Amino acid sequence: MEFVTLLALMLFLTLVVSHIFNKLNLPAVVGQLILGVILGKGILNIVHSDSKVELFADIGVILLMFLAGLESNLALLRKHLLPSINVAIFGVILPVFLTLGTALIFGITPKESIFMSVVFAATSVSISVEVLKGLNYLSSTAGTVILGAAVADDIMAISILSVMSGTLTGNFSFQKILLLLGLWIFFGILVVVFHKWVIPELMKLSEYLEATHAPTIFALVICFIMAYIAEKVQLDSVLGAFVAGIAVSNSKDYDSKISRNIELIGYSIFIPIFFISIGLNLEFNNFLRDFWLIALFTITGIVGKLFGAGFGARISGFNFKDSYVIGSGMISRGEMALIVAQVGYSVHLLSEEYYSTVIISIILITIIAPFFLKHSINKNPL
Repeated sequence: MEFVTLLALMLFLTLVVSHIFNKLNLPAVVGQLILGVILGKGILNIVHSDSKVELFADIGVILLMFLAGLESNLALLRKHLLPSINVAIFGVILPVFLTLGTALIFGITPKESIFMSVVFAATSVSISVEVLKGLNYLSSTAGTVILGAAVADDIMAISILSVMSGTLTGNFSFQKILLLLGLWIFFGILVVVFHKWVIPELMKLSEYLEATHAPTIFALVICFIMAYIAEKVQLDSVLGAFVAGIAVSNSKDYDSKISRNIELIGYSIFIPIFFISIGLNLEFNNFLRDFWLIALFTITGIVGKLFGAGFGARISGFNFKDSYVIGSGMISRGEMALIVAQVGYSVHLLSEEYYSTVIISIILITIIAPFFLKHSINKNPL
């Protein structure tokens, strides 16, 4: 029952901080991220990131990205595929060089510096999705490019991580890379098959079932299966959930009530726990010792994505205001960077000395990112 009590506490406090931040005209998600820091190791240490919290958080981010897919415009995603790739590429290159240079200046070993640059290359669009949804900007052209770029960024980050971790630990082999590419091609073919034939038939079948909310349940089944498959082929589960959302929303039997039902499920319990979970493991043990390193990692992390992704948007033909929105939408690191950092820590590419420093910087960037995105959208309303 202890977890149930903590769950009730987290959900109640989420309501409180969301109300306060909305009243202050600030992104509510920032309040939830800060709440996680307060409840976790950093301050009160009353909520721990155990298996139960992680399960709820995993379901939360999967539902959040599934909702993003449901609200996405497939035609716009196709139309802006090349700009999305440009945004992703330049949004990776600049942060890598800035982080690498910063780490080397502070005397960190070349191997660890290279890995740190990979950590800060990863974008986590889940935080941006929350802000975009709140401002009704998710289905805009800029919002579509952010989503498309985030998918490409995810694939690039995982590719770089696979090559770097293999190379730096001495376990690199072309066979592993070819296997990974093969798995991704298989996933791509599977997505096309599901989109064209499997999902439309399942959604059609759900209309004939005499069961409460059968279409919504079928949609959730599709979401979780695609998330599972994506994880099994060494992609991110949120990528599977996102493409599942796109496929379901483009089915001719899709009903917008499905989105409303899933939104009710997600935002009532799972999605708030995901945002809180990001801050739970933050510790301030080395904060004063590494203050300037943390500050520079945070600044270069923001600048790298803002200007790198923004430049990718500009050369793709977007005006300055849209490029600012797109660059701002790519700043957040969140769970993707935390996962990459955790993988590196487990294989000794990221030392214990700098692990907390990197985690603090990631969470600070994640907390600051929504302010940039909200400011850019307010400057460029639909």
